[in-house]
Amino acid sequence: MLKAKLFAIVFVISAACAAPAMAQMVIDFDQAMQMAKENNRQLKLLKADSEFARLQVKEAYSGAYPVVNAVGSYSRNILIPKLEQDFEMNGEKASFKMELGRDNNYYGSVTLDQPLWIAGKIGLAIKIAKIYQDLAETGVAKGEKDLRFQVTQAFYGVIVTNEFKNLTVKTEEQIKSHLKNAQAMFDQGVVSEYDLLRAEVELANFHPTVTASEEASKMAREGLRILLGLEPAQEFTLKGELSEITPDQIDLEDAVIFAEQNRIDYMQLGLQKKMYTQLLKIEQRSQYWPSFFLSMAYTRQAQETDQTLYDNYFWSEGLSAGVSVTVPLFDGFKTRSRVQMAKVNLKKNDLMTMQAKDGIRLEIKSAFSKLYEAQDKLHASRKAAAQADKGYAIAEVRYQEGLSTQVELLDARLAQTQAQTSLLSAKFDLIVANAELKKAMGF
Repeated sequence: MLKAKLFAIVFVISAACAAPAMAQMVIDFDQAMQMAKENNRQLKLLKADSEFARLQVKEAYSGAYPVVNAVGSYSRNILIPKLEQDFEMNGEKASFKMELGRDNNYYGSVTLDQPLWIAGKIGLAIKIAKIYQDLAETGVAKGEKDLRFQVTQAFYGVIVTNEFKNLTVKTEEQIKSHLKNAQAMFDQGVVSEYDLLRAEVELANFHPTVTASEEASKMAREGLRILLGLEPAQEFTLKGELSEITPDQIDLEDAVIFAEQNRIDYMQLGLQKKMYTQLLKIEQRSQYWPSFFLSMAYTRQAQETDQTLYDNYFWSEGLSAGVSVTVPLFDGFKTRSRVQMAKVNLKKNDLMTMQAKDGIRLEIKSAFSKLYEAQDKLHASRKAAAQADKGYAIAEVRYQEGLSTQVELLDARLAQTQAQTSLLSAKFDLIVANAELKKAMGF
């Protein structure tokens, strides 16, 4: 039973983290949170996404600027084609041959292409890029809030597993002490061999629990280490305790309203709707509206023989400009399908928003239920631990005075250990349940 409770706590911690230490560090909760924000790899990925989205906005603006290209080329005619032309002169037929080209060919050009108006799609693309940037930035904010919940689980998980380890070590020392007393009382003929054997068996049976608690404490520390981004060699201790907190009093409906105004995932659905709306406008304009473009080109070229000095080359120059218009007539219903797809995305977004609203209410109800359960568990565990301590003290005195058996003492110790374990677990559960409610509300 003790192992089950222990590994249940460790499982919660391991789910929040997954293992990378030099001079000893002392870390409190606020410092742990700051370190996680700076070093957590998942949060770094979200920040990289945000930077990527910011650059996409710059890329969207580039569509409004002209595109200027320069081209230069050189080619050499190894075999120059010739044209033979026949003609008559003074009644006699004659012919001459003319080379079509020169040994060296040089060509250079500078072109400019400027979109004048493409159905307003550039402005819409910029708006979409900015919305996507907002989505990425809210993703970072959501990652930080999720990270706070994970740090709460992991930080206090290390504390609770360490306290449980100390409890099991203390209990084992008590068992060893009672085994020593049982041996002395057996040697004096006060207790039977059965009582001595029971004490020996209890020590043997309890030692794996001590080992398990030590391993659980190590696992919890490694999980926190990864979450904070600490090096494997970095040693640290935590500054904090598993204190009994008093959650804020809040009404369920008020909590739901607050969540709808502050939950980032709910806000993101609103941003997605804006983005889908702009995408629909782009597709609708692509279906019917024309686009206008300006183009300009400057060219310079020369063809000369090897015998001609470069300074004497004849360069032919040209400059042209024009405006073109593109009108969509028929594209195999491609744009029409894309318009319909954009409308479907908007409908899906509306359904997802309603679904998210229902999910938020359910999540908050569940968080309230867990919080109430944790409060009741803490109240009962506190009372049970006090009674178990008192019961064990009485049983110990009775056993030393020969008024009870070893079985009664063992039962009292087991009840005390279970009650203290339950109290530790209840304190941890209340902290996590309170953090979970805040996360559900969007804090």
